[in-house]
Amino acid sequence: MTPEQHPTGTATASWEPEKSLPQQINVSTRPSHIHLNRLILARLPLALPPLTSSPDLYTVGLQHFAPVYCAFESVWEDIIGLQPLETSSTIDHKVFSALKHLYIPEILRSDRVRADLSSLLQRPLEVVDDELERSDGPKLFEFLEHLGQICAVKPHVLIAYAWVMYMALFNGGRWIRAQLIAARESSWDMPDFSRLSGGTDNGASLGLEFWHFSGEQDGDDIKHEFKARLTDIESLLSVEQRQDIVEEAIEIFRRCALLVEELDDVVASKSILLPAHVDPVPWLTLLLKHIVLLGMAELLYLLKRWVAKSQWYASIMIHWMSRGSGYRDRKTK
Repeated sequence: MTPEQHPTGTATASWEPEKSLPQQINVSTRPSHIHLNRLILARLPLALPPLTSSPDLYTVGLQHFAPVYCAFESVWEDIIGLQPLETSSTIDHKVFSALKHLYIPEILRSDRVRADLSSLLQRPLEVVDDELERSDGPKLFEFLEHLGQICAVKPHVLIAYAWVMYMALFNGGRWIRAQLIAARESSWDMPDFSRLSGGTDNGASLGLEFWHFSGEQDGDDIKHEFKARLTDIESLLSVEQRQDIVEEAIEIFRRCALLVEELDDVVASKSILLPAHVDPVPWLTLLLKHIVLLGMAELLYLLKRWVAKSQWYASIMIHWMSRGSGYRDRKTK
């Protein structure tokens, strides 16, 4: 199926040479982008006042996505850190030049998301790092495994990760940040843990550094520079490499949607550790308590998922019951 038919399915991009690489990515990922936004908007209110007065559910979500940023940025830095003799045997020279030119240290999120989790969980960075390495969820594990494998074979697809994951912060991420800042200032009871977490803004963006960028322009200058550098490197990429990047961008959105859906199960099973001082609120209890505040579309989506899971469990029970009935019939004969 094409992305337009099924935004969560695997897709192959149709190449339009007259469009720039960012334009091609945006057009090809639009259906899956809309789908992902709907999933996020259906869940974000559950992590904000008045539905909760603590950052715990937000922290669970951040823990689930942080490994993706840390993984692709680590691979990126490993590649551009290669010596000239190493690059000749491991990576195409033009791809190496493209990745090195696109790299902007101020845009990286790994240190900031680690500092946020240290503040939110009130744990030292080394403990946070250990927990990120042991993050639960089969979809997250599959995503990270895929990321490592595809970047080893096609390192140019790191450009897709950079575009998708950073532009999300510059665009819709600004609105999400505003909601989180309002929640922190009105409700979150957070001691200043920035000294232990290595925070970069002296508490000004405590727990939310991931969403902030250094400088007086709050990242607008970094965004424009990133876009300009991407334009610079397009000529270094072949048509096949550009198409690889677009197809991987579609895959990124698909897998991010799976991560959001997996969060339902992660929170329900409490498989990601919450701050030690907090008694976690059961996800279903929280949902039922405030379900009237959810939009009808989001409510229907959640009911659809519940029905689908119920049907799956029922089919398993019927299968095993029929097998048991057949066994008894044979035994009677």
